[in-house]
Amino acid sequence: MTGSTQARAMIAWREKSAAAAVICAVLLSSQARGAEVVAPDENAPALTTADSKESLQEVIVTARKRTERLQDVPMSVAAVSAQDIQKAGAISLSDLGHEVAGLTVVSAAPGQNVITLRGLSGNNTVGFYIDDTPLTIGIGNAVQLTNYVMDPALFDLSRVEVLRGPQGTLYGAGSFGGTVRYITNQPDLTETHATAKATLSDTDGGGFNEEVDGLVNVPLIPGDFGLRAMAFERDYDGYIDRYPTNPNNYLAALSGPVDHDINTEKTCGGRVALEAKPTDFFSATLAAYFQDMRLGAPFTFDSPPGTFDDPIQSRLLSEPSTDRFALYTLVMQGDLQNVHLMSSTAYSDRLVYNTEDDSKDLYFFFPQVGQVYPSPLYSEAGNHNFVEEIRASGSAGPVHALIGVFYAHAVSFGYLNWPTSAGYVPLFGNEPTYYNWNDFLDVQKALFGELNIDLLPGLQATIGDRIYRQSQRYTLYINGVFNGGGATGPTEIQSEASGTTPKYELSYHVSPDILTYATAAEGYREGGPLYPFPDTCAGDLANLGLSAAPTAYKPDTIWNYEAGAKTQWLDHRVTMNGAVYYIDWSNIQQNVTLPTCGFGFTGNFGTASSKGTELEAHYNPTDVLELSVGLAYNEAKLTSTVPGAQGHAGQPLEYAPRWMGSGSIEYTRALWDRTSAYVRAGFSAISHADANYNAQSIYYNVAGYSLLNLRLGVTRDSWQGGFFINNALNKAAETELPLSNGIDLPTQRRVSLNRPRTIGIDVRYDY
Repeated sequence: MTGSTQARAMIAWREKSAAAAVICAVLLSSQARGAEVVAPDENAPALTTADSKESLQEVIVTARKRTERLQDVPMSVAAVSAQDIQKAGAISLSDLGHEVAGLTVVSAAPGQNVITLRGLSGNNTVGFYIDDTPLTIGIGNAVQLTNYVMDPALFDLSRVEVLRGPQGTLYGAGSFGGTVRYITNQPDLTETHATAKATLSDTDGGGFNEEVDGLVNVPLIPGDFGLRAMAFERDYDGYIDRYPTNPNNYLAALSGPVDHDINTEKTCGGRVALEAKPTDFFSATLAAYFQDMRLGAPFTFDSPPGTFDDPIQSRLLSEPSTDRFALYTLVMQGDLQNVHLMSSTAYSDRLVYNTEDDSKDLYFFFPQVGQVYPSPLYSEAGNHNFVEEIRASGSAGPVHALIGVFYAHAVSFGYLNWPTSAGYVPLFGNEPTYYNWNDFLDVQKALFGELNIDLLPGLQATIGDRIYRQSQRYTLYINGVFNGGGATGPTEIQSEASGTTPKYELSYHVSPDILTYATAAEGYREGGPLYPFPDTCAGDLANLGLSAAPTAYKPDTIWNYEAGAKTQWLDHRVTMNGAVYYIDWSNIQQNVTLPTCGFGFTGNFGTASSKGTELEAHYNPTDVLELSVGLAYNEAKLTSTVPGAQGHAGQPLEYAPRWMGSGSIEYTRALWDRTSAYVRAGFSAISHADANYNAQSIYYNVAGYSLLNLRLGVTRDSWQGGFFINNALNKAAETELPLSNGIDLPTQRRVSLNRPRTIGIDVRYDY
């Protein structure tokens, strides 16, 4: 490093340190000035009582890591309460995507999701949290780069918060396009209560489904020490049949034997939380969450021979999968005079096993063997993540400050094991078809903070920043026929990156019921190391303007420019919130194919833009009728690229639908003393999207679809019951065109299919 470079780096660090010192000074001075502290209260109800029967209930969120009304948060935030989740019949992250405008959940199956907000598609562009713990860190997993967002249970949640737009200041690298937070219910230290719920249903073309949920809350020492425990078990039947592949025609299937309804789901788990509050100024909550999900087969059909009218799989082998997850957290909160301190410590384990039938894929490349032979590909993807976040918040007169430090030590590991089956031994000998083992270490450190300054009554300015540094180590070993007949490694590659993500915001309360705001914020997605290239790739790299083989790809960044308003009208019977935005995306991480040497890599090439609008409205015309609607329009496209990279300028980004919308109507009526009933209809629609940039590919287009859910519910004292019809019109929705762990055929594709019409009842008792 040259002397001038060192000087610039030192000046930059001093400037950032000075900003942090200012925030610290505000926090310390608040002790002397006796300013009020508003700490995050995860026990705060998601909905508060309305002032009148016709007024809408107020929604409480902690999106800015402090408790406040949704209508007072100057950003585009949606909140789905526990009551909304139940009435919508949601059991998965994908179901929530139908309830929130602009939230795209690309789902291959339960527990296999990709989240997109505002058209910023790709791996790990949206942060996913349980309370204050990020579940996806860095690249997620080097074996399973896509579809790695899991499905935590929705039972016993306070709410789900969806923060649109980059949240780099408070939430870091994983929140490139936004953040989704599952907020759990915390122990109640004063009251004993319990809940039991049972659900039975039947799926068209499948069988019976059942789910049992239960929770108990006990104040072991009233006011000081409490326990909350919940457990759930879900057993859903499949709706796709599997036929054996015709060994003489890999695109056809034999007539039998048939495995019916193979895409089953069996999930069980629970959460236990212990909270101690020895004084009014300190509390500690220790919690553990466990989940075990087992799928009988992929939630896909093969086209051909399958169709939406006859969704069948053509396979020679069964393809079960297992997804085990455990999360342990310790949250400590306290008040030091007028400064609120909070520490969140978390450790998580996740292990995913898959078996994939690649019999047809191997035959396609080696037809000389004469017929399709069984050929399984086994995979394991795991993560061990440790996360620590410490933050402090306080106020001094017109200045409100939050400062924090963040540390993450994330290890992802796994393998792909494609052994050589007996039919291919004459061709391959004892060499494996393909074997890949890797170990990825990602260490992140960050200092972050926000200053909110009250300039005038109702007018507030916000300045925030996050200073981050990351280091990565990637170790891998590759062997087998599809590696060119030789071994690569073990090889260790390292990379580092650092930077900042500033945020600037101005908000103005025109009146107590009208908030306007304008925001400019930067977001980033972290990069990573690359494995070595062979010498034969030198020419291809030169054509990309690279004089040497890259050893890492850098973070890509966005600037989000946004203006919005949050309003309430007619004595709070109408709520209308909306936002418009423009996003400039630079140094996009793209998969680049090197045509001569046949290798590919992730590089930073090209730019993109995304612009659009979001609108949400709720209206209570009477005390018995509630109407809701959400709309999102997005135009996300490439603006420049380079030869060898995917796509060209003007093409829409992958899995970025232009239109999304949802709406509901609910009518409630008192039947007799202590008994009421309601009927609800919920509708959602999404336009088509492009799954890649090759218009000639069979994986190119994902069709749009619409869904209608109906529910009739009755409440009497502590009892609740419901009759529901999910997907009432029995629409077959193409939720993703998932890619395989092995090789994708150019002549046959796997199509992920939603659950057909499901009719059922549920009963709940609260004690």
